Amino acid sequence: MKRFRFGVLPVFSAVLCVNLFSFPALARDLLPNKTHAVLTVTFTNDQDVPQAHKKLTFVGQNDPNKRVTVTTDAEGEVTFHIPREETYTIYCESVTGPFDCGTSPYVSPTASTGGITVVFDDTRVELKGVNFKAGSAELEPESIEILDKAVAGILKNPLAHIEIQGHTSSEGGDAFNQTLSEQRAYTVFLYMTEKGVDRGRLSASGYGSSQPRASNATEEGRRKNRRIELRVLNEDEVQVEHK
Repeated sequence: MKRFRFGVLPVFSAVLCVNLFSFPALARDLLPNKTHAVLTVTFTNDQDVPQAHKKLTFVGQNDPNKRVTVTTDAEGEVTFHIPREETYTIYCESVTGPFDCGTSPYVSPTASTGGITVVFDDTRVELKGVNFKAGSAELEPESIEILDKAVAGILKNPLAHIEIQGHTSSEGGDAFNQTLSEQRAYTVFLYMTEKGVDRGRLSASGYGSSQPRASNATEEGRRKNRRIELRVLNEDEVQVEHK
């Protein structure tokens, strides 16, 4: 099985246009037909641990009506039919809702069977599309839809405790960026609590430019480093938070 790593770290939106379906069949119970190939997906976290009973949704980038939702088995795998002649955005379920966790290789017109590994850490999600005005903690209007989806996911998982993390690029100096990242995280905290999330389930932290996702030498890299992430706290961390 060929292996591609998709997910929030480090190649969140890579598009791999390769014919993944040219080698012998991986599925024993399904056969390709005139319109559909057979795809086997292995779903793991970033520690290579298989993720059982997780929902994945494949949505066609050219034709959104080409949509397939599947659930992994106890071994973190699932085999299914998928329409040909399409590249798919993959959405993974997390405690904060369904999020874009990668792009499938192109399923060619002659595709038969193949397999990929999707890697996604559902304890840490970047809220792609949550943006702020330059040098400010004021949300841009397009951020609201993304935040509302995250709130809906959090409300459906009442036992989850979430750390809201603010991150910046290196522009502006360490002290400025530390303060800005804290303010941006707190802005998201306030929005989520106003929308009904219990304050006791959330914390807001700023990390300034200390955890870059990419090089700060380019504008593209700096853009990637300006972000909000949600991290699901484990039980020990929750206890510390509430001491």
